[in-house]
Parts: sequence; C-alpha cells; structure tokens
Amino acid sequence: MVSLALPMSAARADSLCLYSFPENEAVQTYQLPDTGRFALSFIHSVSGTPVVDQYRLTANTMTQTAEIFEAHGAGLPSLRNELDASDFRHENGKFILELNRPIDKLIVRVQSEYDNTLLINTKSIELATLGHTVLRLSGCTQEPTHD
Repeated sequence: MVSLALPMSAARADSLCLYSFPENEAVQTYQLPDTGRFALSFIHSVSGTPVVDQYRLTANTMTQTAEIFEAHGAGLPSLRNELDASDFRHENGKFILELNRPIDKLIVRVQSEYDNTLLINTKSIELATLGHTVLRLSGCTQEPTHD
C-alpha cells in the first residue's frame, strides 16, 4: 500500500513557538494564520523610528519577506541590491524593502525601551511582558488538546 502522508520535513508549521535563549525553555505558542505570516516591530536604536520586519513560515522554513521603516540610519537598508532583496521603494512616507531572505535562526533581543512587539493574526504581543531578554522564534506544530 502506498502512503499518502507527507514526510515530516514537508509538514506545515501551524504555530509560532517562542523559547528562551540560550536556555531553550518554551515560553509561549501562537497559532499562525493560514498564510503563515507574522511580523516583528520595534523602535530602531539609532533613528528612533518604527521598523516592521515581516516573515512567512511554511514547511518549517522561515523567510523574511519585507522590512518597512521610516528613516535611513545605521543598520537599515538603503539599496535595491541589498542581500536577498527583490524591490526597494518609498511609498506613503515609508521605505519598503521586499525580501526573500531565508532565516536559519530568529533570535530577538528584547528591550522594553525599543517596544519589541510580535504581530500575529490580530494580536499585538509586547515581548517584554514575557519576562525574557532574549527569545528564539521557531515554527512548530501545536499538539491538539483533549478534554
């Protein structure tokens, strides 16, 4: 009999899991939308302006799809030929860098003064409220709960 099940490596991650880093202790799990999209927003430490990094998670592969910001500064892209970039434009007062950048390991340093926020579905989660200064974000499959 031929199995129609997908190999584990092709299974779609349906959740985003946050772990303490480097301890690797589970902190929180959030259900992903069907698109696998989420974003991280923060205040840039040099320019003092908001930045939004957009991501997509599919088949346990994380990809940064865009970086949106208001002002150029150290550490912010300024060229169309940025690594893994497909477009760079200025639109409605914001710079938008479209990307297809694979992310091997997404580590976030959390500092309340920089307003690190996870944006997923319609939720906005202030990462500083989770009680960890460094988090690793990863795709995972949420186990079904039984009553």
